[in-house]
Amino acid sequence: MLISNKLESIDSLSKSEEVLANYILNEKENIENLSTKDLANATYTSPSTVVRLSQKLGFSGWNELKEKYIEELQYLNNHFSDVDPNFPFEAHDSFINVASKVAHLAANSIEDTLSLLKNDELKKAVDLLNKAQMINVYGSSNSLLMAYDFKHKMLRINRHVEIMNLPGEQMVVASNSSPKNCAILISYSGENEEVLKIAEMLKNKNTPTIVLTSIGENTLRSFGDCAFSISTREKLYSKIATYSSNDSIHLILDILYSCLFKINYNFNLEYKTNISKEIDPRFSTINLIKEQNEL
Repeated sequence: MLISNKLESIDSLSKSEEVLANYILNEKENIENLSTKDLANATYTSPSTVVRLSQKLGFSGWNELKEKYIEELQYLNNHFSDVDPNFPFEAHDSFINVASKVAHLAANSIEDTLSLLKNDELKKAVDLLNKAQMINVYGSSNSLLMAYDFKHKMLRINRHVEIMNLPGEQMVVASNSSPKNCAILISYSGENEEVLKIAEMLKNKNTPTIVLTSIGENTLRSFGDCAFSISTREKLYSKIATYSSNDSIHLILDILYSCLFKINYNFNLEYKTNISKEIDPRFSTINLIKEQNEL
């Protein structure tokens, strides 16, 4: 959950803490240079109240809360300033305008996802996947659709990915997991009940876990050995489609596949090329897409 959402929704705040929360929400970036004492003076509260609010939000103190909140604001301010991921087009738009806006949203989502990528997390995730005997992807609805393309690519470099989509089967697979597996858990909200149960099972099985979820703090993120942030602009329900999150999930999975491919580049390229020729022979009269030896 975003810090701004937490500040708006916590029910257990005292009157003084509510004053602080509203001040932070209203002042936004203006809090950047405020110390605990400065904030207390500005709101006619006390430094201990500032610390108490910070801890209720899950932070060690004001400096950590302030740092994370400023990072969140910078993210929210620097992306998607000219497109609404929930309603990228309107009823009166022409077909070509719809096409242009959806394409523009896809480009923005990709740029946004890349800006959230952290090198250390990527290296750790690739290492976990590379060591795994079996990779399992867990999620729900559209997130699993993105995962099938990942499975398709991985199979062509002889890396096995398992995806279960029948009700209850994901739980069965998780219960049989082991440290030799590696799990990818996908949940935009990070609060999907089934995915969280699976995460708990995998933790008990000592299965390495990679999490794909929204920015901010949520329950699922705490289960991951490493985590990737999905472009976070869509509402849970009020939207035309999951354009932005789908594009973001797809890109992250493509990056993971590509980095694994890179580890043994020449072997994987030869293996994939030979497999493709064997199982999917193709012919074309267009020189642009012909293989070099066919010209």
